[in-house]
Amino acid sequence: MSKQYLNFVPKSFKYFIFLFFIGHLDASKDIDILEYLSELDVVSKFEDRKRGLMLKESIPENYGMFFVWPYEKKQCMWMKDTYVSLSVAYIDRKGKILEIYDMVPLSKNSVCSKKASKYALEVNSGWFAKNNINVGDEIKVKKVLSYDK
Repeated sequence: MSKQYLNFVPKSFKYFIFLFFIGHLDASKDIDILEYLSELDVVSKFEDRKRGLMLKESIPENYGMFFVWPYEKKQCMWMKDTYVSLSVAYIDRKGKILEIYDMVPLSKNSVCSKKASKYALEVNSGWFAKNNINVGDEIKVKKVLSYDK
């Protein structure tokens, strides 16, 4: 065998092993949102989603509203008649957080997801950062959905 071939095989094997392990690294975490929130409302009916947190002057520090749509698509939220500063996370059908946005009280501007979303979680502004919950993390959706009334 040639010397070039003998050098190529071990180097290739090292790169393969490196790529194999690096491909399985995942910084995201599975989140049981109920361990973070003392109170959670799950809203899946059109009228409940439409009303959201409108007219609320305040919400508890660890309160969240989990929105459920019938199918996955680009979703939009707005803050019309909502006095509380909120953050929203758009979530796919598997529970992966796709995007997080801060929203401005009383704004009529829509805050839309860039990707198709099945769920959204609204909490007090800055709550995600405070709890080190980030884009890419996965929420245990089945557990949350069991709270839908």
